[in-house]
This record gives sequence, structure tokens and C-alpha cells, in this order.
Amino acid sequence: MDKLVLVDTHANPDTQRDSLAPDISVYAPDNVPDADAKTDFSKMELFVEFKFAEISDPFHDPLQARAESFRFENDSEVSQLNRGQLCSYTAAHAGSQFRVHTFTLSICGRFARFIRWDRSGATVTQSFDYIKEPHTLASFFWRYAHLNQSQRGYDASVSPASPEDLQQIQHVEHRLRKDNPAHREFRIIMVPDRDDPKVETPFIISFPPKYTARSPFGRATRPMLAFSMETREVVFLKDYWRADVDGMMKEGKIYALLESKGVPNIAPFGKGNDVRHHATLTHTLRNENWACWSRDMVPLSQYRMSLDVVALLLTSFKSSREFVSAIADAMTGKTSFADSDLNTNLSLPQHTNMPISTLMSFIVTSVQITS
Repeated sequence: MDKLVLVDTHANPDTQRDSLAPDISVYAPDNVPDADAKTDFSKMELFVEFKFAEISDPFHDPLQARAESFRFENDSEVSQLNRGQLCSYTAAHAGSQFRVHTFTLSICGRFARFIRWDRSGATVTQSFDYIKEPHTLASFFWRYAHLNQSQRGYDASVSPASPEDLQQIQHVEHRLRKDNPAHREFRIIMVPDRDDPKVETPFIISFPPKYTARSPFGRATRPMLAFSMETREVVFLKDYWRADVDGMMKEGKIYALLESKGVPNIAPFGKGNDVRHHATLTHTLRNENWACWSRDMVPLSQYRMSLDVVALLLTSFKSSREFVSAIADAMTGKTSFADSDLNTNLSLPQHTNMPISTLMSFIVTSVQITS
């Protein structure tokens, strides 16, 4: 690809994403929305936001590198509003696609900055005068146009569904569509195995995903229905970014622990593990010589899992008996786990670095009325 299409979208909000509208939306030439929906975060490559005044710049540059007491964020009211606007647009962009990172261009007056976002933070360039240095701006778009999909930040584990794939879901297609009001097409998403993440199982999901996370940072949990191409059944699938630090046990291992203790009334775990090579990068850059001082950041890894059941919200109970029964099931699982801990003299904080109360709540949240 050697082209990008820049569209003026400042007056055309995306009605599926809180009616947000960047000034300029950038699209691949084969993925431009129709004239009635110029702004579509689910198709967008990146966006450009303009402000007439230079004082609107969300950031200001230090006079020297590694200025440890220097605060990079500009705290004026207009700058905070602009920074919040950029965060909102980025959240809608990353939340409407499957991405590992995204890029943004912020222009205030005659000065511009490039921003790279991932789920642990944002890396911001020094501002430059794009009137005096137009080649910098042109070079960025030329280079971006020649990046492959992974380099642009797209999740390579998600791909278009073929006509042959779609034939397999004819009997459940309506159910998958109904679960997602933003549905436009179906895609294949790969879910790694709990024991060997190199082994992956394909699932069919509705795309674009539901816009659920209003922040560009953090876990960004996406719950969705998915069709397992292995079992040929509709299951629950969850995709999120987990803290990848010592002492934080993967969700699949927690389920394995509960299963090994014979805890009843927990959801049956299907597949799940870290998505290979999908990890945040921002935290690795904070100590570079060119970086301003920033607080410690938690590295995140993308985690994806399925449960071999589809649950309903507890608030959807049809009778008080059904509601009380669900709570009783949860309490049974909770009591069973506590008893097994006493009987085996297993110290959970020592073996898993996770408080017992956390595991107890995990059981409660795993037990819901199932359909």
C-alpha cells in the first residue's frame, strides 16, 4: 500500500462511539466509509486533531534531556481539555478494533507532535514546526503508508472470515449478530491453549467489537460471544490486557487451581493464555536518555480466553428462587475451596501471591445463571 486517504470528519461524529469526531480521519484507500458515515473508528488507521492556538498543546518540552523534576504534561485548562479529547478519541479508536498500539498526530498552531499509544501509556515526540519542517510531516505519512499491518499496530491474530468459515455458523449467525449492535462482518480470532500458547484454536466473532473501554489505558476487557470452530458451539470469549508482573497469576492457572481442588459450580474453562508477542512497549522507554521523567508503569500482556458456557447476568433472574439458587451455588463453591485449603494446609498467598479473598470473589463472579 502506498496511499492513505485523509477525510475531514470534524462535523461527522461516529454515532456508534459516543458521537466523537476527530478533525481528520485517515483511512486505507480500500476501507473508506461511505459519505453518510465519514467517521468510523472501526475502519480508521489514525487521526489528526487540530487546535488553532499553540497554548492548547497538551505537552511542553523540557529545556534539557532527563529533567527529573520536569512535568511534561501541560496543566493549563485548555491543554488538559485537549489532552482529554485525544485520550477519548484514542480509546474509541483502539476500542473499536483489535490493536496492539495506535498512532496519533496532534497539531497546535504551527507545531505538531506524533503520539504512539499502547495500553500502558503514550510516547510523545518533541514538537516541531511543520511549516519550517514539512518534510517531517510528509515523511511520517509516507513511512506509515509503507508499514505492514503489524507495524501499524493491528492484531495479527484476528483475520477476515472466509465464505467457507461463514457456512459453519449459519445456524448461530443470528445469535452472534444480535449480541453485537455494531455488527458489520465476521472475523476469525485465535485463542492460545492454556498449556501451550503456541497451539491456537480459531473462533468466529462479530466485528467490530463492542465499544466498552472509555480509556486508552488499562485492561480494556472485551466480553463477547464466539463460535468455536473446534467444538462447533457458541461460547463466551474474553480478551483483555493483564498486568505481567511477578505474583500475578494468569486466569487460566487460577481456573486450573480451582479445578484441581474439585471446587464445584465454577465455569468450565476452555482455552486461554497470553497472545504471543502482544505486550506493551511504553514502559520500556521511560528510562531512555531522551525521555522526560515519568512514574513507574506496569507492563501489560494481552490475554485471551474462552469459557465453555454462556452466562446471563444475575439481574436477569426469572424468579426469586432462581436468584437465591445462583447465590447458593456461589457460596457452595466458596465454602468448598476454603475447606480444601484447610484440609491440604495450602497457603495460597505463598503459592500464588494472591489473597484468599481475591480467589473467593473469583469463584463468585464465575458462577452465574447459565443458558
